[in-house]
Amino acid sequence: MEQMMASGQPLLRIEQLKTVIHSRRGDLVPVDQVDIEIPAGKTVGLVGESGCGKSMTAMSVMGLLPHNAHVAQGRVLLGDLDLTAMSPKELRKVTGDRISMIFQEPMTSLNPVIQVGKQVQEAILLHKKVSREEAKRRVLEVFRQVGIPEPERRYRAYPHQLSGGLRQRVMIGMAMVCDPDLLIADEPTTALDVTIEAQILHLMRQLQQQNGASILMITHNLGVVAELCDLVYVMYAGKVVERAEVRDLFKNPLHPYTRGLLGALPKLDSTQRLNNIDGMVPSLSEMPAGCRFAPRCSQAVAGCSAQEPPLIDAGGGHLVRCTAYETGKGGVSP
Repeated sequence: MEQMMASGQPLLRIEQLKTVIHSRRGDLVPVDQVDIEIPAGKTVGLVGESGCGKSMTAMSVMGLLPHNAHVAQGRVLLGDLDLTAMSPKELRKVTGDRISMIFQEPMTSLNPVIQVGKQVQEAILLHKKVSREEAKRRVLEVFRQVGIPEPERRYRAYPHQLSGGLRQRVMIGMAMVCDPDLLIADEPTTALDVTIEAQILHLMRQLQQQNGASILMITHNLGVVAELCDLVYVMYAGKVVERAEVRDLFKNPLHPYTRGLLGALPKLDSTQRLNNIDGMVPSLSEMPAGCRFAPRCSQAVAGCSAQEPPLIDAGGGHLVRCTAYETGKGGVSP
């Protein structure tokens, strides 16, 4: 990873990724020609409403797609390794070691009949050539590192005996125990209260500083993005619609969807009602023609439904996919 940081090469590159699900309604495309770059040592946010393809993108990277889905197009490059070209056996050597994932709900991700310490220990034994005694010492060390009190006792606990915050710390410990280059965090604080959420975010930032790992933070919470991320990708209906440095995105959002998400954020110094985006994310089987956000967009112009807009550079690496911006109409031009 140090060589990548020195050369400026992204740690992970997702290039024109297209994932297809086979269903009774035909082939569905939850991830459609997605491009994402994750620089070494940085935190990248992937934001959007539920159903926009964020988690499916992560599952495509990790090779954890359901049996009726596959990557139909594109590449996922970890340095010079193309993860999409690997066999399941080869991919298992990379995931969990160089790439780890924190899942959204630890209660469904942890095995309910195995002690949590032994579950984390197995992750070490799978990827590292160490004894069981050494693996256990490493687990207890990681438990202390992630702030789990009484690690020896918690090692023997089952998932149902731990609080939501402790279960999430176990999941973070499991993801970090092999010192991965990339940590994918899929809504890691969704089921937690705001106090525990703040602790978990602080912990992730602390671990990143210690280990130099990159993080892909998948979330719908723009407050989390503002606090943790360096770079942001906004995703809608399987497409990236905007990409920008985090400060630039909050200061100058260009896509109407991004503006809608930001407009729904509560502000301490305002008594105005929060904005809402009318309508819902379209079903995978009923994708609209042209811009996929056009049916919900108050700034749509005539050309929005004619053809899908390209992702264009608005300057300084700020990318946007918007017909109204491209034509200078609809009130979304800078």
